[in-house]
Amino acid sequence: MPRGKPLKNPNGYGSVVKLSGKRRKPFEVRVNTRMDERYYPVYDVLGRFSTREEGLIALAEYNRNPYSVTDRDMTFSQLYEKFYKNKYEYSGKTYSQSSMDCTRTAYKHCNTLYELTYSKLRADDFRAVLGQNNRKGRPLSHALQEHIKNLFTQMDKYALQNDIIEKGYASFASITVPEDDTPGVPFTADELRILWDHRSVPWADSILIYIYSGWRISELLLMPVENINLREKTFKGGLKTAASRNRIVPIHSKIYGFVEDRLSAHPGTLFPMNGQPITAGVYTKLFKKTLSDIGITTYHTPHDCRHTFASLLDSAGVNQVCIDRLIGHASGTLTTRTYTHKSIEELRSAIEMI
Repeated sequence: MPRGKPLKNPNGYGSVVKLSGKRRKPFEVRVNTRMDERYYPVYDVLGRFSTREEGLIALAEYNRNPYSVTDRDMTFSQLYEKFYKNKYEYSGKTYSQSSMDCTRTAYKHCNTLYELTYSKLRADDFRAVLGQNNRKGRPLSHALQEHIKNLFTQMDKYALQNDIIEKGYASFASITVPEDDTPGVPFTADELRILWDHRSVPWADSILIYIYSGWRISELLLMPVENINLREKTFKGGLKTAASRNRIVPIHSKIYGFVEDRLSAHPGTLFPMNGQPITAGVYTKLFKKTLSDIGITTYHTPHDCRHTFASLLDSAGVNQVCIDRLIGHASGTLTTRTYTHKSIEELRSAIEMI
């Protein structure tokens, strides 16, 4: 071979071209990816390199595992749009409205990544999103971080399947707060009596429903009404961990009438306002106003209802396995998440011990 003249690559293999002028990286790697309207090959730029050898290595690696060069330049937002349509529109699977809402909510908290090239994101980029604070200067809740982490994992999987990335870095980003991070102050026996004495006050019944079912605020607000079975007297829902999702909680006899009345008055949603489901923020304001109106002055949050439920079960002597199932916590003693008729009745017996 004459000195300085490189070997000719096979047709369609691509080429390394030296650009004119003084450049820090003068060698441009071009790959043939498609034909134009005249059926002439059109190339994409794979990258630029300092030496011809570096370019040849990059070209060889590309030909071992060809991918769409333009897809490698997709931003986080562009990949999200493709992933979202693939999952919720083109997959043929049916997803609940709450699943779609959770995905969109997670995406809204990733705004710092929107314009960044997805293939160039690394673990620290994903960690930064999970570690950010909310508007009040507090870390994002465990539930919200889990939704964001799930979105990262699913987008990474989609990107890997479509050769947009060679390695997924989202798996190296961890949730920064512990499970059920919200501090809990259970309602006292006196406060429960006040609630029952004022159960006819608007929204007081909703607080009792939360206390006697143990759902997280969003789990019940986003629960499809078809998951509330009045005939079987069960709720079915959950939004967080594998142990939490799709769990069944029997409707306690003390709150069955409240649930029945609410669904009879508003068949489309358990907690409506002007005929529409309310948000967690609106419900929290109603929750606090209701407590104030009936004379409960201790500071409580809706999450305290969940802590009260767990406390009542424990005080009633319910075994830990049943508590874990009702609350939606993982238990080392559980070997299956399948609910048989027998297990539902065991949970019903446990919940009626309150």
